[in-house]
Formats: sequence, C-alpha cells, structure tokens
Amino acid sequence: MTPLRLRHGLLAILLLMGVWQSVLPVAAQVRDEVTLGVFAYRPEPVIRERYAPLADYLSQESGVQVRLEVLTQEELTRSLAANRVDFFLTNPSHFLLIRSERSLTGVLATVIRSWNGQSTGSIGGVILARQERDDINTLKDLRNKSIATPGVHYLGGYQTQALELLDAGLDIQRGNRIVRLGNHDRVVKAVLAGDADVGFVRTGIYEDLFRESPGLAGELKVINRQELRGYPFVLSTRLYPEWPLVSLPHVDSRVVRRIASALFALEPEHPAARAAELSGFSPPADYQSVEELARRLRVAPYDQVPRVTWLDVLNQYRYWVAAVAVLVILLAMTSLWLGRKKRQLVVEERRQRTLIASWPQPMLMLREGVLIDCNRAAVDLVRYSSESSLLGKSLTAFSPFVQPGGTPSMQKAESLLAKVMRGEVVQSEWLFVRSDGSEVWVDMTLAPVQEPGSGAPSVLCAWYDISRRKNAEERQRLALRVFENAREAIFITDAHGAIIDINDAYTNITGFERDQAVGSMPPMPLDEGSSILVVAREHGVWSGEFASGRQSGEAVVLNLTLSSVFDESGALSHFVGVFSDITRLKDTERKLRTMAHYDALTGLPNRVLFSDRLQQSMAQARRQNYSLAVLYIDLDQFKPVNDAFGHGAGDALLVEVSRRMRATLREEDTLARLGGDEFSAIVVNIAGEAALQQLLFRLLEAIAEPAWVADHSVEVSASIGYTLYPQASELDGDQLLRQADQAMYRAKRAGKNRYCKFSDAVS
Repeated sequence: MTPLRLRHGLLAILLLMGVWQSVLPVAAQVRDEVTLGVFAYRPEPVIRERYAPLADYLSQESGVQVRLEVLTQEELTRSLAANRVDFFLTNPSHFLLIRSERSLTGVLATVIRSWNGQSTGSIGGVILARQERDDINTLKDLRNKSIATPGVHYLGGYQTQALELLDAGLDIQRGNRIVRLGNHDRVVKAVLAGDADVGFVRTGIYEDLFRESPGLAGELKVINRQELRGYPFVLSTRLYPEWPLVSLPHVDSRVVRRIASALFALEPEHPAARAAELSGFSPPADYQSVEELARRLRVAPYDQVPRVTWLDVLNQYRYWVAAVAVLVILLAMTSLWLGRKKRQLVVEERRQRTLIASWPQPMLMLREGVLIDCNRAAVDLVRYSSESSLLGKSLTAFSPFVQPGGTPSMQKAESLLAKVMRGEVVQSEWLFVRSDGSEVWVDMTLAPVQEPGSGAPSVLCAWYDISRRKNAEERQRLALRVFENAREAIFITDAHGAIIDINDAYTNITGFERDQAVGSMPPMPLDEGSSILVVAREHGVWSGEFASGRQSGEAVVLNLTLSSVFDESGALSHFVGVFSDITRLKDTERKLRTMAHYDALTGLPNRVLFSDRLQQSMAQARRQNYSLAVLYIDLDQFKPVNDAFGHGAGDALLVEVSRRMRATLREEDTLARLGGDEFSAIVVNIAGEAALQQLLFRLLEAIAEPAWVADHSVEVSASIGYTLYPQASELDGDQLLRQADQAMYRAKRAGKNRYCKFSDAVS
C-alpha cells in the first residue's frame, strides 16, 4: 500500500470515529439498555454480589435493561468522559469532583443504608488502630503517625477524618505520611499487618469485616468513638449525607423517571435491598456540608487558591470605602450646613407641609387629641368631602365604639397618645368607619413632633390601608377552618409527594395521626403508585378511585382528587389532595349488581346474566370451532312438595337441587335459574353427543336422589330438553333457549325423568 493510500485510509477511519462520537448521545437516548456504574469501595466481587440484584430489580421495574459496572474512581471517571455510563453511584466527595469536571442533571436519589434493622441516610468516618497500640488512643496521638487510606477523594475513607483532626489541631496533609491503597479492605489489612499505624475507613466497613471475620473485634480498636443514638455503625467523626445516585444528561428523561420511580418504590424487605444492605432511596439530600468540608481541606475540586486583585479587595471592603467617602463628604458639607442652618429649617418646614399635603399616604396632625391638619389622602380614605370635615375631631369620632380586639376605641386612643406624649413612637392596627358606613383597616403610626413655640408636642399620625391584608387573613382563617372541619380528607405534600400537613378527616379515614402521616407518602393506587404525581404535575390534576387500607389493615375504597400547586414563577411547589371513603357506596353498587344478575335464593345467574353468557359462549364457539349445548331443566313433582310442606321447604329443595346440578356440571359450564322450578345450563366444548348424554344422565341421577327438607325425605325428578349449537342456520340465544324449552316439554310428555334433544322433539 502506498503512503498516499495509507493516509487516505487513516483520514477515513478518523472521520468515521468522529461521526460515531457525535451520534453517541443520540444513540444513548433511544437504546433499550442503560449502564449503572457503582464505585468499588471494596473488592469488585463483593460490590458486584451486593448490587447485581439491584440492577435486576431496576430492569424489571423500569422495563429498561440495566447493566451493572463495578469501577474504581479512575475507571468511573474515564467511563463518564466516554459516555459509557448512564447512571452512577459513588461517594459524595467523588460526586463533587465529577460535577466540577462535567455537566450533570443533578442527584436523582440518596442511598439509605440498613444494618440490623436500623436505617440511616448518613455517612461518616472510622479511625482504626491495632488493639495493642497503647500509644494511640486519642486524636492527638495521631501526630506524625503513618495513615492508610483508600484515597484522598474518599469522603468516609479520608476527608471526614482529616477534618476532625484539623479541628483538633493536626494537619495530616503536612505532618503525616499518607498511604493510598485503593479500597477499604486493603486499609484494614495494612493496619493489621503493621504497615500503617492507623487506618481510615468509612462507616459500615468495620461491621462488614467483623461479620466476615469475627476475630477482628479483638485485634482492632476505634479511635475517637462517637455514641449517637439510633446510628447503627461505629463512628469517629461527624456525619454527612450518604451516597448519591446520579443520572447523566444524555439519558432520556422518560428512562430517568422510570428509574427514579423504581428507586423510590424499593422496599427494605425486597431481596435487592437486602443484598445491597439498603432500606431504599430517599429524595436527594443537601450536599452543602460536603462542599464546605472540601473547601476547608482544600481538596479537589476546591484545591486551587483564587487570585486576589485590587478589584477583589475593593469589592470585599466596598462598605468601608463607601463609609469613609461619605464621612469625608459629610465633613466637607458640615461647615456649609452650619452657616445656613436657620434658613434651611424654615425651608424644610415649608417643604414638609407641602410634602404632607401632597403625599399619597394619609397624614394627619393632632394636638391635645384633636385633629388640626390633614392631607387629601386622609380625607379620601375615610370618604369625607373636605379637610374641614375632619378638623377639630378626635380619632374616635369616625371609629366604632369598640375595636375588634374588644377594647373601647376611646380607651385605646388615650393609651396610644399617652405613650406618644412620653416620647415614644407607637404603631397599632385601627378600624375606622367611613362616612358611607363601610369599614377600613389601617396600620396607624403615631410619632411626637416638637414645634417651635409650643409646650406639649404635637402628634404626627400616618395611616396605611391594610384592608386587603386583613381580608386576606380572614380568607386564610376561613380556609384553615374549612381545612380542619371538612368531612373529606385533605392533605398537602411537597413537590416530591411527601406529606407536610393533613386535616382531622384524614386521620378519621386512614387511622394515621398527623405525626405519623407527615413525611410519608399519601394513599395512592397500587398499580400506578407515585406516577399519579407525574400526571398531576403535567396535567394539573389527577382523579380516580382505588383500593387502599387503614392503619388497622381494614380495606377501604377511596375517591382521590390530586391537584398541583405552582408558585409565582410557575414552578411546582406543592400537591393538594382531597379524598373520601366510598367503601359503603362501592359495597352498595356491588350488591345492586349482584341483585341485577344473580338469583337471590340459589345464588345462580338469573335470566339476564344467562342471556349475556350465552351470547359470549356462542361467539367463542364460532371462533374456536367447537359445539355447545343449551339445556332447559324443569323439576317434576315440585309443586306437591311445595304445597305439602310450605314455601320454606320448597326453597330449601330448590337450593339443594341447584347445589347438586352445579356440582355435576363442569367449572366452565353455566347453570342459571330462570324462575320457579325452571333452570337452564350452557355446556361448552362438547367432546361428542355421547359425552353430553352421559352428563345429562348424571344430572338426572343427581336430581332424583332423595332430599331431606322440613324433616321429611322427598324425591323429585327432572325433565331436560337440549339443543346444540352451531346448526345449519344461524340462530340467536333466545331461539336456542326456545328449542331447548320445546325439547323439555317433549321429555315431560314422554314420561318425565328423562332428557330429549330438540331434533327429536321436532320429529
């Protein structure tokens, strides 16, 4: 091959690779398989054994094949860069590092660990040393000691311990020898072998290894052990949020929602949860504390010292610079102000009077409790004709006799003015009555004003109309009363569906008290689950009926309407649900359906249901090409029994005969009571007329057996007529039933206690 052809070939390969890389994100959106990358903080076989059931669970629940990849930090970073991973689960510190290097859509869920029946969504660090090391007992004893760690980007395996030691005065990044071993198991082995003085591991590792090797309890000890009630693991540090599960931007949003729904639906008892030692997944936690930790330790992605410029310094101390500048300006203006003080006072007084007169907010001046001046806005607020209509009157002149709080208006006004006379500025809500009789609420501020040449100070009074606010408050109180006293159950959730408030009816219907319900999910259909939140978010509302259960386990049927609530920016903020218990209504509907389609005495289908089933059986016979028989059964000698022993005995005999016939027929056959002592049956999928006649013979025998009713043994027989379908001409169900009826009468005329085919009857 010539060099020119070789170059052309290489260029073609590179071009194809570029095209392939450009379509990778698109392909990722439409493929039926996604990859879940899990950080291997322990040996790869251990992690794979734990998380393989979780991948299988997600595949089953989401309908998308989830492939598990167990990767080291370096392998996971490379896989993310090459878009070979769609979801990943790693420690929070590694997540921050990945987030700083590439665009992410955010945390999908946070892991909840489980150990010995206890659950936790928090992670911390453990400091281990050999039991015989008497020189290592406290954090300060770690000075100048060698430390084994999985790596500096491990939150529980390095950073939490480093921060605790930094707070204790030890900077291990400078004063200790750090040995990075790649995973937690190697750290423990290094400590046991004496290759390191102490080891840093995350919470839960000590318990895992102790379960695998119980002898470790006598060989290792925990430094700076913390005792936290309810936390299931040994601990040496403070706690931080557990591992996040993150989706990549290139993953289709529908796949993300299905995976998220499966994650939040994972129950602690599920085999996948038990295998991974999880209680499930919670909504994303706040990882701000992990960011603060990384900043304090100056580890990636916060390991770069920012450059400081003069502009930064100026921006940092801008308030001081502005204050100094203002002081300089004030000092320069003081001399001018002192020279013109008297003239400015006069001008200021005139300006204030003009300002008050034209100010849109109502302003008034009082002296000795009487109005001496006001602006136009005050006149308009109380709807009087002019300023003179108010002057010379007290505040109580256009106030109700008693304020809403129960205090007389005159007494309350005297109390406020007394405080102002002592030099105080007071503020109070006040109700006025306008000239037209309507009421207006104001926020009233009273301040003393010392005027030249007067002894006692005047009072400057400002009103601010708060009628809308008071009306809104009243509406809120009304809404609260409706919420608390409604007979329907009402709940309010956050944007993720977790309950934040319920009313009393919710407790009455479900049995859950408020402290039990808050933080949990509301009743939802089992088949749809939290997907109704998605429907309500997209369409504004979801409504439907579904079966649920009370706290006691009693089954109920609920009618739920779930509505979305959006904030001022249009973002979803809450869900509001209203549901009622319709269990009795559903029971009534079921009883009505039973009464409409079943015989009340025997419990057999009645004529209406029989006709419907006959039509269905005929259609199925045509589709599957088999024969069926329609039987018409009439009891012989039933009337004498009914007349001799009474209707009660007759009813008991009908029930017994119905039971015998139902037991003789096959499960797929239909037996119905048409009325009185007449019955009809549909025998489907007939193997042959001989087999049908054997069945008819067994029916006659079963009916003819003596029956014990009304303390007497009675005997009845039956006459049976039957016809077959399909026939040469197409017939409907009523025609078949009439044919069988005619054949039955032929059997009665022939001597009863026998069966007769329709064709025989015709001939």
